Amino acid sequence: MEKVVVRSQISKKNFMVMTAAVTAFAAVVVFSLYKWFALGIFQPVELMAEALVLFVLIERMSAKYTYEMDKKVLRLIKHGLLGHITHEIPYRDIFGLYRYKPQLIGVIKFRRTYRFNSALDSRNVWTLAYTAPGYKGKMENRRFYIKPGQQLLAALRSKLPEKVVAEEKIIKEVLLTEEKNETLIKG
Repeated sequence: MEKVVVRSQISKKNFMVMTAAVTAFAAVVVFSLYKWFALGIFQPVELMAEALVLFVLIERMSAKYTYEMDKKVLRLIKHGLLGHITHEIPYRDIFGLYRYKPQLIGVIKFRRTYRFNSALDSRNVWTLAYTAPGYKGKMENRRFYIKPGQQLLAALRSKLPEKVVAEEKIIKEVLLTEEKNETLIKG
């Protein structure tokens, strides 16, 4: 299998929306600074909250994501304003990849959720669910929100055909696995 590498893309529409949001919040920060220096009204909490929102928006816009498939791991890389972060997920630990559906309460409890998708990318969001050792070595469910695109999805379907399925099937399998583990621990 050759190495598959997919990078985040920039959609013109999403870029324009995010640029408008950054411009609006920059104007609000400038107005707060004007109030402070010209009018003598200093509101540090307001200014700090506005600056924080502006920073988060700029971080969301500037972040670049790369997804790499190697022989044994799926590597997720984020390059942002604060440096880069790399996560490696062994294929054996992945229990599912399914299309993201917003929901109020999920059936599966995830200890950690990572957002590894660009705000400027117009592709669909997918959920990559996997298990990893957590505190004191106890296995925990985790997930990534990613925008893999058709090339990576096809490669993952060929590598993990039974794991790129509908969310309901994954939930059923995870609940059955957890039930088996509980009976082994008790019995």
